[in-house]
Amino acid sequence: MLNCGALLTLFEQYETFALSTHIHPDGDAIGAELGLYFFLKKLGKSVRIFNTDEVPEAYRFLPSWDEIEGFDAVGGYRPEVLVVLDASALERIGTRLAKKLLPLELLINIDHHATADAFGDVNLIDAAASSTSELVYRLLRAYARREGVALEVWLCEASALCLYTGIMFDTGCFRHSNASAETHRVAADLIEIGDFAPDEVYRNVYEQVPVCKIRLLREVLGTLSLADDGRIASVYVTQEMFDKTGTGPDSVEGVANQLQAIAGVEVAFCVTELADGNAKVSLRSKGNVDVGALAAEFKGGGHKRAAGCRVEVPYLLAVEKLVARVHRYIRRFQD
Repeated sequence: MLNCGALLTLFEQYETFALSTHIHPDGDAIGAELGLYFFLKKLGKSVRIFNTDEVPEAYRFLPSWDEIEGFDAVGGYRPEVLVVLDASALERIGTRLAKKLLPLELLINIDHHATADAFGDVNLIDAAASSTSELVYRLLRAYARREGVALEVWLCEASALCLYTGIMFDTGCFRHSNASAETHRVAADLIEIGDFAPDEVYRNVYEQVPVCKIRLLREVLGTLSLADDGRIASVYVTQEMFDKTGTGPDSVEGVANQLQAIAGVEVAFCVTELADGNAKVSLRSKGNVDVGALAAEFKGGGHKRAAGCRVEVPYLLAVEKLVARVHRYIRRFQD
């Protein structure tokens, strides 16, 4: 793995940067992007962020979220360096964007997923990190130490808020096993530097739920199905449900986590019907089944307990395929 010092030298060497992250960006993806964005701006670099999908409503309290541009804004822009964050494969930023957003000199990959491909010219991958936001924090801390200055000289309040939000999200509000003692120390640093209230961050992300999302949840939970003697829980979401409730795919976030809480369930998943007729899958495990490895079979990615993928079949067939595949994984840990 490339050390932070070598990567920081590359950041100093070039002048124009583009940042991007995976499709359907979550809290860690957005937090890591913006955290690095503020740092590179402090270095005097020209920086733009391009994502395939819009910033979810839950993260539009973050500073400069509206600086994130879409695919159509790329035009003929050719940065010297493209930094891809929190995406286990280059195609995860979106096939069209991956083909359009081409760096002149260097592709940098920063990620913490165990299933991550080393697709960059330069790769900073650490599966032991709680989140990609924590990796960005380490970069900024390493730079401050190298310069012999206090961390807050290079890690501004805005960056601290974004990185904390990313870590909070990917650790499940610090309740998952990836929230190590070091992660809590990082969070404490970010709270002190950012001068924000953690409870306000939580409320912004999790307690600003529009009523239409609750109506969608009612529809989705009506599809609940248990298999394998209650060890597999699944639901599905259709385009018709989105139309009926005035919602979209972003409104499905967190549903798989709720299913995981059912007593006796080992693996929970939510299948979303996409506009193109294929399916998006969010997987959660209580720990015995490695859903990251399962998702990788479908060219997805993630962690042992939380992962996602896209399945190129209609949603009901996707449910069947996933139940069968999960069943085989459950049998492995029983044998």
